[in-house]
Amino acid sequence: MSKLTSLYRQLEIIKLAKKGPFEWDELERHLERRSVGSDLNLLISKRTLNRDLKEIQQLFGLVIEFDFKPAKYTLKEEESSEDHMELLESFETIQAFGRANKLSGSVFFEKRLARGTEYLRPILDAIENQEAIQIEYEKFWLWETETRQLRPIALKEYLHRWYVMAWNEKDELRFYGLDRIKTLMPISGKVKLPKSPDLECRFLETIGIINDPNEPVETVILTFTEFKGRYIQSMPLHPTQEILVNDGNTLKIRLRVKINYELISVILSHGDEVKVEEPERLREMVRKKAENFVKQKLQFSR
Repeated sequence: MSKLTSLYRQLEIIKLAKKGPFEWDELERHLERRSVGSDLNLLISKRTLNRDLKEIQQLFGLVIEFDFKPAKYTLKEEESSEDHMELLESFETIQAFGRANKLSGSVFFEKRLARGTEYLRPILDAIENQEAIQIEYEKFWLWETETRQLRPIALKEYLHRWYVMAWNEKDELRFYGLDRIKTLMPISGKVKLPKSPDLECRFLETIGIINDPNEPVETVILTFTEFKGRYIQSMPLHPTQEILVNDGNTLKIRLRVKINYELISVILSHGDEVKVEEPERLREMVRKKAENFVKQKLQFSR
């Protein structure tokens, strides 16, 4: 049995478990239905199911166990983690790609440029082994390549791009986009790292990757139209998002973040369907950006 078949089957087990507790017979019927019309035989024994459940926990962080009282397999939400759900979503996308080949002209994926994902593994190795890397790096605004020696400590994804957080030659903590790395060479041997900040806290303080240590975390209050508010509820702007008002006409939310370029860009992307309530300086920054946009558009239209 191929690993691909196992992954397809495990995905179906997860989908069934997310709907609620299920019996063995119910799983058999489900897998039989999913096997029809495909090139895969997803039917398994109870022994294989037990192995699948262990792999599901390891790969996706989801705990599915047999509950003897109702005699059903149950997803233990309190023991499960959502940390690996991106992997589950990626595999579902791969499934969709496979079907899209059979439905040419009916399924359209967004075309994206390469994002430097081939460098993820060597960077992870460097982080784990506390080693340095040497890269050839191209800056967007200079269009020239420079050689840098970095000591990576973390990886972060933002807007479909991967970034490595690393100490540079001057002991400065900076982000480097993987899509701008031209070559990467590992440097063997442990390196000395400066004391790193609390990364989880650092990432939680901002939208995006820019975190100016001199900027304070502030309370940001935004009001959205009823239509846009539905979108903001389903796709929160930030983990700190709290709903203050949701009266069917408007949605008012509160964020605890630093004011940076990414925050302003997100606000501007919602056009006239958002209003900055607080703080005053953020409202002024957004207003000036909007005015500059209108002036520039008028200039180009002449």
